[in-house]
Amino acid sequence: MERRYESAEEVTEGGSIGQADETQGRAAVFHSEGEDSRDGQGLVPDSDPAQNEAGNSVAQTLSDVATTLKADPPVSAEGPESSVFPKQPSTLAEVGLSKAFLTDLTLKIMHYSGTPSSGQLMRRLGLGQTMVKQILTVLQEERLCEVLSQSDLFTGNYRYRLSERGTARASEALERTRYAGPVPVTAEQYAEVIRAQQAQRQMPSPARIKAILDEFVLAPEVADAVARALYSGKTTMFYGPSGNGKTSILELFANNFDGVALMPYALYVYGQVIRVFDPSVHEAIDNVDGGDAVKDDAKLDRRWVMVRRPAVVLGSELGPESLNLAYDPQARFYQAPPHVKAQGGVLIVDDLGRQKTDAQDLMTRWLISVERGWDSLSLITGEKLKIPFDVQLLFATNQPMEQLADEALLRRILYKVEIPGPGPVEFAEILRQLCHQRGVQTPDGAIERVVERLYGQAGDKPKAAYARDFLEVIIEGASFDGSEPVLDDESFERAFRLMMSQRSAGEEA
Repeated sequence: MERRYESAEEVTEGGSIGQADETQGRAAVFHSEGEDSRDGQGLVPDSDPAQNEAGNSVAQTLSDVATTLKADPPVSAEGPESSVFPKQPSTLAEVGLSKAFLTDLTLKIMHYSGTPSSGQLMRRLGLGQTMVKQILTVLQEERLCEVLSQSDLFTGNYRYRLSERGTARASEALERTRYAGPVPVTAEQYAEVIRAQQAQRQMPSPARIKAILDEFVLAPEVADAVARALYSGKTTMFYGPSGNGKTSILELFANNFDGVALMPYALYVYGQVIRVFDPSVHEAIDNVDGGDAVKDDAKLDRRWVMVRRPAVVLGSELGPESLNLAYDPQARFYQAPPHVKAQGGVLIVDDLGRQKTDAQDLMTRWLISVERGWDSLSLITGEKLKIPFDVQLLFATNQPMEQLADEALLRRILYKVEIPGPGPVEFAEILRQLCHQRGVQTPDGAIERVVERLYGQAGDKPKAAYARDFLEVIIEGASFDGSEPVLDDESFERAFRLMMSQRSAGEEA
């Protein structure tokens, strides 16, 4: 049976799921006085389905008394998310989705959960008690679920299970899409939050960036150029010969990327669900799935999760399919592409020019999106989705830039930073630090003789990675000989012959 999910505006202009009213307009998306949901008091009673002829029950009466006796804690304006974290929706219009979609999603969650309580449904749907009570009321009225028990007479925390009719309805819903996560947000809600978040973002401080770069041995002018580019928040191209630290610099920056961002669990557009939150990419700061705390309607919209600012690193595996939505024909919903998962953070493309898609096409797609501030995604049904593009793009390549893109495209990249090979002073310091870290003994003058040997040769100058590679061969050789690793003339010459022979053979091949 085909079932079409309409938008909330087409179903009702406001009010509850159970009945529409004449009220129009949507509540403000942003909540300026949010409070951490972990400070909540516990469950507030659900409606008791077992009512007498007068319409009330003993459980409901006691539940109402308990609710009256409880005082809601004041809402705090503190916390980094208070100004942009949306307020929890309390009406169908504020959710932005249809009654049919919400009831079907709840049935699927109950199908997978067994006998969830109302509190568990609140956490898994990401909705507050008001909305969940409305959904459960509809399910009971349509005889799609049954009440098993209540764990506490005063809280009215009932457990529910699907009826035979509800099981059949859940199976039909699973045929349309197997998505059974938190309630998605609409494209309009997503755009509002991302733009508000973008306006308030703070970049890492110069001191923080310099502290990150202190991990590397770079010439002062190179370290200064890298720090200024990363601080700018703008698109940057890092270029230069391989083996000199471009990838390591960007990965360390990504792993120490300061700040937080809001990420929705999923989007709902044109009747389709797009999963955005990815545990392999996003590190949740406020774990809404943990504990038994229940969020009331005065608090935060838990369809969103606060994450550490995302940093997505892509390499040669990047193909044309990674630039758009990925549809799963088995699950029948979409996965967001990498640049959407990096929203509010940084997107690093390493080894540019070796991807499965042409470098110019890749750069054109994302550089234009950066300039105009939005990107367009396509559904398999042909509809187009326009969303904000709030990402810092960082490219790294060891190929000549003029071979990757034309001059007009390269002009769109404001910062271009060369990472050259180390000079004799930098290489000596790299080697000295690595010997200390790896426990390799260094007789007096040994490091200086290595530097003189390498830089005295004709041809290409040493790469920064040579220091690591030489020591690796020396350490493994000492293990073979059953001795302690020492960087002396004999061990270095042996490593030099082994490495240079391998490199020459590779170059000739």
